[in-house]
Amino acid sequence: MLHGRWKYAFCLAWLIANSQLLRAEDGPRDPVLTLDFGDAKVAYKRSELLQRPDLEHIEVAADASYPGRKMSYQAVPAAKLFANQKISPQAVIQFQCLDGFSAPISKERLLNSDPRQSIAYIAIESPDAPWPGVKAGGPSAGPFYLVWPQPKLSQIGPEEWPFQLVGFSLRENLRQLYPAIFPVEPASAEVQQGFTSFTKNCFPCHTMNRQGAGEVGPDLNVPYGPTEYLNRRSLRRLIRNPQDLRYYAKSRMSAFPKSSLSDEELNHLIAYLAHMTKHKVATTAKHH
Repeated sequence: MLHGRWKYAFCLAWLIANSQLLRAEDGPRDPVLTLDFGDAKVAYKRSELLQRPDLEHIEVAADASYPGRKMSYQAVPAAKLFANQKISPQAVIQFQCLDGFSAPISKERLLNSDPRQSIAYIAIESPDAPWPGVKAGGPSAGPFYLVWPQPKLSQIGPEEWPFQLVGFSLRENLRQLYPAIFPVEPASAEVQQGFTSFTKNCFPCHTMNRQGAGEVGPDLNVPYGPTEYLNRRSLRRLIRNPQDLRYYAKSRMSAFPKSSLSDEELNHLIAYLAHMTKHKVATTAKHH
């Protein structure tokens, strides 16, 4: 039986001799980006994506996750990953992130390859050159991040930059998935346009009538909608910049300046939220 000092010496020698093995086991894993097409799934390992012939070096000057900072990425055009799949006009593509951020995203935008409009890229974080934290001391946007080198061409909003991606799912119809989020007829054109703003800007983080995949923020209709407990002035201020209304250092709600959500669009969004207060679902069970 080894005495204390000799036991210590033996353990130290073992650690030195096996340091390379320990580093290999504790080093970065090979994360996977999964595309779920319903009847089939395709899994892309990070190491495989970094070896693709269509991998590009891109620069993003107006990065939603790294504001005021010019970022460089190794990335693959998103459309290339979906190139061999048949996608019906009614189909919906929904993204999923590690932190529960999940929502449908415009497939026309995501799969666009016309350089006159914004082109989506899947940026891949190299294990040898990790990206900075999205917030000081926090995790980066990796290992996979949806970025837009020229977001202004298609007016890409801040909620269309999902980071820490884990995958995309193809669904046949948004109404079949989440019927209770749709305006109830007759609904005005303003309410219908507000619904479009909701699905783009709010649905990634919030549920509506307990339907949706977002797990970041509260439901926006049950038991009460925001137009029922906030006056219009306060609600507008909350949406424009949550920290202006109630300071919370760990808040994850993004600000929506006029550059990403115009005053007219904001009015439409509030009209939709007010409309939905008249069409609540039962609150005894959660719908998925």
